[in-house]
Amino acid sequence: MGSGVQLFLTAVPDGRVFGLDSQTLFGIGVQLFNMLVLAGVLTYLLYKPVRNFLQKRTDRIADQIKSAEDAMAKAIEAKAEYESKLEDVERERIEVLEAARKLGVEKRTEILNEAKQEADAMRERVKVEVQREQERVQAEMKLHIIETSSAMAKKILTYAIDKEAQDKLFAETIAELENTQWLN
Repeated sequence: MGSGVQLFLTAVPDGRVFGLDSQTLFGIGVQLFNMLVLAGVLTYLLYKPVRNFLQKRTDRIADQIKSAEDAMAKAIEAKAEYESKLEDVERERIEVLEAARKLGVEKRTEILNEAKQEADAMRERVKVEVQREQERVQAEMKLHIIETSSAMAKKILTYAIDKEAQDKLFAETIAELENTQWLN
């Protein structure tokens, strides 16, 4: 190591530690030029490709963000459309239920009216049957009265009662018939 320091010291002119002569300046200039060329080559070989790579990556990320935003917008739109369709379905469900309720009320009213008509018709048939039954009973009563009167007349003739007894018997029979209630 001692010989390297000696060599260095011999290259420097006497009385100077650092010499700014033309050769030093030329060496500094060459080193600056080499550094600039190296910086240019490194910029061309490394910086521009790295910058292009980073730019492409930035663009790709921006595209992914944009596509994610577009997908989110489509999802929000689809959600709004879905909710709108749900509201439409709910509205239709309510309309169908209301129509079914109205139809049920109409059917119930129709059935009640038919039942009332049938009940009225049945009531009229019963009234007609009761009227016929009353007429039949009255006819039977007339026949019974005629038979009773015939039997009475037979008895009267058989016992040969006098006129006074016949009148009395006739009056009693008429009184009994007047007290009898006719079925209406």
